[in-house]
Amino acid sequence: MRAFVLVKVATGQEVEAMQALRAIPNVEDLHFLFGEFDYILSVDSPSCEALSRLLTQRVRRISGVEQTVTLLEAPI
Repeated sequence: MRAFVLVKVATGQEVEAMQALRAIPNVEDLHFLFGEFDYILSVDSPSCEALSRLLTQRVRRISGVEQTVTLLEAPI
C-alpha cells in the first residue's frame, strides 16, 4: 500500500528533520514544499498496521515534527 504523508516541521529544524525522514527505510520519496506543510513523503507499507507503526514510532518522533497528515492511495 502506498501513502502520501504531509509533514509540518518547526521553523529552523527543516534540515535535521529532512535528514531523519530520509533515513526511514520505507520512505521512497521526499519533497520539500512551500505552503502549510514542509514535506510530502511517499511511503510504501505492507499493511495499515505497519504504516501506523511507521508514523507513530518513526516519523512523529523526529525532533521538530509538529504535524502529519496521511493520505492513502486509492485504486480507481
